[in-house]
Amino acid sequence: MPVNSTLSPNPIRVRMLDCGMPLLVEEMAGVRTAAVSWLLPAGNATDPEGEAGDGWSSLLAELSQRGAGSRDSRAFSDELDRAGVQRAVTPAAVHIVVSGTTIGSRVDQALSLFADLVVRPHLPAESLDAVRSLALQSLESLQDDPQHRVSLRLRERHLPPPFNRSGYGNKIAFERAEISALRKDWMERARPVGSILSIAGAVDADDLARTLDRLLKDWHGTALDVRATGAMIGGVFHEEDASNQTHIALGLDAPSEQQPESLLCRLATNILGGETSSRLFTEVREKRGLCYAVNAGYSGGRDRGMVSLYAGSTPERAQETLDTMLAELVRFEQGIDEGELRRAVVGMKSRLIMQGESTAARAAALGSDWYRLGRCRSLGELAQEVDSVTLGGLNAWIAQSMGSAWRKGMTMCSVGKTEPRTT
Repeated sequence: MPVNSTLSPNPIRVRMLDCGMPLLVEEMAGVRTAAVSWLLPAGNATDPEGEAGDGWSSLLAELSQRGAGSRDSRAFSDELDRAGVQRAVTPAAVHIVVSGTTIGSRVDQALSLFADLVVRPHLPAESLDAVRSLALQSLESLQDDPQHRVSLRLRERHLPPPFNRSGYGNKIAFERAEISALRKDWMERARPVGSILSIAGAVDADDLARTLDRLLKDWHGTALDVRATGAMIGGVFHEEDASNQTHIALGLDAPSEQQPESLLCRLATNILGGETSSRLFTEVREKRGLCYAVNAGYSGGRDRGMVSLYAGSTPERAQETLDTMLAELVRFEQGIDEGELRRAVVGMKSRLIMQGESTAARAAALGSDWYRLGRCRSLGELAQEVDSVTLGGLNAWIAQSMGSAWRKGMTMCSVGKTEPRTT
């Protein structure tokens, strides 16, 4: 499949700011908006060790929005609204992500406000109890969501610490958190060396660099890089629950985003369970009617990746559902056909085209690429990588990497009334 002209590479500029933070800019012709994605090395994997600090990133993400610079919480929010900034501050595994989209002509105004949020947040003591209450409610809500809970249990067991943290934290950490400790923690983690700022849309890279050097002239320091501190738990885990469904999640090792095989794994996983035409959907849901939801997905990180499978079935059919999923994994080792590859390639290329029309998607992709790969890929480069995959090459990789040895390292988690078992 030839590279579509829609995916012609846009210029991506890299500027190293005076504070030591990389600025990644994609100047997109024909758009009027600009999107910002600011990755701060303060995600849940970098929370203080032990249950006393687990979940602090969630508290900090919420507190950081409650006043910054010369503005209190209400004035800060009003100013963002006047600038037309659609924004979010989201805790993730490695980073807290400050994101926003606005009209390109107002991006300097948005960056001024975001700079205050990052460098000069109030983190007001009077807001801590309300933020603590929100975090506790979010944690308690998991009891009513067994489908989400099984995916968190899989993460806890298949990824090594501290990357296996859920981000929901724990009750003890929330109840004991003090504002002085949280303020100190923010200053230690939200530092320029280790942060990544990416902007895409109707912008000029040189103008942005000058603006940011001015806004961030007093910001200094280096954040600690986060690495695995132990081995994964793995194995089989079941959690009793009175749900009318049994939720099953399987985890298997996969290449990291840094490895060229990650694209092969992404395509193979999509064929296995990523679409309604996938192997799992066809066999488990359409042919056998065992469950309403079944899927597989690839998630890649800088240092490791994971293929995860999920199905939700009735307690009476949970064992047959699991058996069928495992049988499809065994059958998948034999490879795929040309039609399956063609559908997967078209689907991935379509997603690339849609991403190319979204400034927010491009800003997020630039930051993700820089963290995981140390460089940024254009849409044209990504499309060429997809086009280079051949049926023989993908089948050879599947036979080598998705065989019996791969399946032996599988982690399995289930939540429900009955515990399905592998044979």
